Amino acid sequence: MAEESRRNEQAAKRQQERAKEVQVTVRDGKFSGLTKRNEDYLFHLDKALTERNYDPEKKEQVLTLMYEELKDKQRQGIVATKLYGTVTEKAEEIVNGPKKEDEPTELPKFWVLALDNGLIMFIMFCIMYTLLGLFSPKQADVSGGWITLLATSTIAGIGLAFFYRSMLSARKEKGRRRWIRTLLVTLELILIWIVAFGVIAFIPVSINKTMEPIVYAILAGLGYLARRYLKKKFNFRSVMF
Repeated sequence: MAEESRRNEQAAKRQQERAKEVQVTVRDGKFSGLTKRNEDYLFHLDKALTERNYDPEKKEQVLTLMYEELKDKQRQGIVATKLYGTVTEKAEEIVNGPKKEDEPTELPKFWVLALDNGLIMFIMFCIMYTLLGLFSPKQADVSGGWITLLATSTIAGIGLAFFYRSMLSARKEKGRRRWIRTLLVTLELILIWIVAFGVIAFIPVSINKTMEPIVYAILAGLGYLARRYLKKKFNFRSVMF
């Protein structure tokens, strides 16, 4: 008797499940061929778009495209929520367009920005001195000393870090003040650069020796590898490249 009662209960449950499935699969017959969950998703999305007064013609186009895509994707076991997000999220995206990523309003820490830009300038100077050493040795002897390389790379790294931070502050200002601030910061950077080169020029060539082109080429490669390693470690978000 108990066994028969249990069987009746199981049969009743199966009947209820079938009834639920029929309730979904007969919804206007618009999304036949989809799994129950996917069909239910499109049904509620259709309803959500209607509630948002979305253009009926555009709505039908969107739902048709999604319907065709789901028919293909569900063979791989992919469900609508995994593919599109929640019904509410997808409805908002369709009506208002995809969310735009906010532009970064902050730069990395000053020392990280200075290190990153310093390494970039170090690599560029090494390449330049390599080419000068190969094609214009006299010019390389004048401007390609190791002290010049280190000093200019350091000053450029710190100067550019200061420049980018100042530009971020200037971006928040409006009108003439913004342009004046930009001009002043640029002039300050140029002045520091000129003074630095002027001071380095007084260092005797016997101390500030020029290295062979191959040495500069090797240093450029080492600088690139160092920056690549530090970029992964400190998550550099370089402003230059």
